[in-house]
Amino acid sequence: MEIKTLSSKEIYRNRWMSLKEDRIQRADGSEGIYSVIEKSDFVVIIPVENNEIYLVEQYRYPLGRKTKELPQGSWECSPDATPEEVATGELKEETGLKAGKMEYVGYQKLAQGYSAQGYHIYLATQLEFIGQELDEEEYGLTVEKIKISEFCRLIHDGEISDATSVTAFLLAMTKKMIVESDLD
Repeated sequence: MEIKTLSSKEIYRNRWMSLKEDRIQRADGSEGIYSVIEKSDFVVIIPVENNEIYLVEQYRYPLGRKTKELPQGSWECSPDATPEEVATGELKEETGLKAGKMEYVGYQKLAQGYSAQGYHIYLATQLEFIGQELDEEEYGLTVEKIKISEFCRLIHDGEISDATSVTAFLLAMTKKMIVESDLD
């Protein structure tokens, strides 16, 4: 074993996360501290229709500005909900859309250097607008539909910097769930 946990102490907890500090021993015998953020997994949805993709824009407090990203979220108050149920709910909540087809793309880890949190990725198609239902934490969130080629340009130019959005889109492309003809 490369690292052995000698002790673990919870430093902080709220409804969304906890922070623990572990005293560790490395394989060479040296000791240290490792901090770990524990958060539940979440979902990210890629809503696509007619060579266009839906994005949300919202204020991100740690950055002090609004960012564009794919719809995403978790249901801390419903830990037994399936990832697909959460994806369906988050899509409706944030964009007001209902997907006639929701395909599972895959699962990725967010930041495995300090957390085991991961995210399930879904491709949503056959979209119908049924009405947005934002949570109070999503105040000011807006939705826009842009060409997939424009989405790629925004990634290229660094205007979309949310790693979850970029990775989810890339995984869908490598699995050919979004193809070159969609980029026109």
